Amino acid sequence: MQRYYKLFASIGIIIFIYLLLNIDLEILLTCFKKVNIFYFLISLLFAIPAIFVKSVKWLLIVEKEDRISLWKATIAWIAGFGAGLITPGRVGDFLRAKFLKSKIGKGLLTVFIDRVNDVFVLFLFGIFGVFTLFSNMFNLGYLFILFFVLFLIGIFVLKTEKLIRKIGKPIYRFFIPKKFKEKIGENFNIFYRNLKKLEKRKIFLNFLLTILTWFICFIQYFFLSLAFGLNLSYFSICLITPILLLVQLIPISISGIGTREGTSVLLLSNFGIPPELAIAFSLGILIEDYLLGGIGLVCWFKIKE
Repeated sequence: MQRYYKLFASIGIIIFIYLLLNIDLEILLTCFKKVNIFYFLISLLFAIPAIFVKSVKWLLIVEKEDRISLWKATIAWIAGFGAGLITPGRVGDFLRAKFLKSKIGKGLLTVFIDRVNDVFVLFLFGIFGVFTLFSNMFNLGYLFILFFVLFLIGIFVLKTEKLIRKIGKPIYRFFIPKKFKEKIGENFNIFYRNLKKLEKRKIFLNFLLTILTWFICFIQYFFLSLAFGLNLSYFSICLITPILLLVQLIPISISGIGTREGTSVLLLSNFGIPPELAIAFSLGILIEDYLLGGIGLVCWFKIKE
């Protein structure tokens, strides 16, 4: 499995190398030398309210008896975010579940619902962004809608316990080591038992806070764009960044490297921004992610000690 992940992850690296070979590296370095530190620090500061709201909206789904303090939930979120940076499709984010007082299956459910809302809202923003930026290229917009439909189908399949049991039975029977079977089976049952009991009101509140969270994140990326000297409005950032964030979830790269930069070049070309500056902005997102994720992983290892 790890061999296949490395193979897929190399696709993003190949894309990244191709981009570097086709731009002026001196201009790219100049973009970083000219970064406005003041705006960069403001951008980082906006990560604080974003993480706060993300932690609150996650706790909304967690049942009272399983809840942890808001401070610990914040640490859990940052730790999960850090783990997500080094795992395909950011599945490491599910590390959050280990911080809760509940069984792991119940905790995984809360992170699953939270992540589904995150991606669902990003898709809504992304579809609007694609049709706005590429109004003359409807095929691209319809392709994006196709991915959204596939995402919804995937969620429907995951919600259907009987279907997952049928699909997963051969994997469980032949590939799961015997010593893990009992625990996996137990947590599988806990996951679906609690999914049926989950209150729709809590999911809806989480959804509303997810929208608020992304608007705060877009402010963060707006100041990051100012730091790199991009002449973009906040509205333009709201169109661009959801697409970038969705693309980096595709498990064919490490931390979205390559796929995010290629998409950034394509999107920002609509605003007359050169590829070197587009790549610099994209790498700026990566740098901020690693600064926050690094803090999270340090906190996680400290707690484990």
